[in-house]
Amino acid sequence: METKTLKKKNLTLKVDKNITLKTLSIEETSEAYVSWLNDYEVTKFTEQKHCKSTLKTVQDFVNQLYFSENDILFGVYHKALHIGNMRLGPINFEHLNAGVGYIIGEKNYWAKGITSKCLKTLIQYAVKDLGLKKINAAYYENNLGSAKVLKKCGFVIEGVKQSNIIFEKERINSIIVGYVSKK
Repeated sequence: METKTLKKKNLTLKVDKNITLKTLSIEETSEAYVSWLNDYEVTKFTEQKHCKSTLKTVQDFVNQLYFSENDILFGVYHKALHIGNMRLGPINFEHLNAGVGYIIGEKNYWAKGITSKCLKTLIQYAVKDLGLKKINAAYYENNLGSAKVLKKCGFVIEGVKQSNIIFEKERINSIIVGYVSKK
């Protein structure tokens, strides 16, 4: 099997007339981006809520993924405004699978269907262009927004990790989901 390499520099995926996914580079890191990661309302369903982000830590993270051979970090843009991120990775080309994660940091863009449209576009890219057959994700059981997005995009529940997460001082389950390409 040949080793596949990511051609991701300046990669842009058109989602609709106003939304694009663009490979995120260190130049796109901003104080607004850092502020999302330090906003509990934005990160409460992620492990990011346990971290204090700075411009330097965010730039280091973005740079690490930019040069990674098996991750792609996309910025989600509404016109020219960076409103969130979507990550594909780590990508395992041997098993043709990857994980996916996402965040919409600009709250004005919540509950508008943007995440679902972006995730569908990302899945299409992963399957069609990268040849992936399986995409994995997980969410906190009380994250109803992610549950809805993932179901809408064709993910199915594959398992439940019982009492796996402490959320606001209570133990909750984490839900493991997967998308399998029919191609």
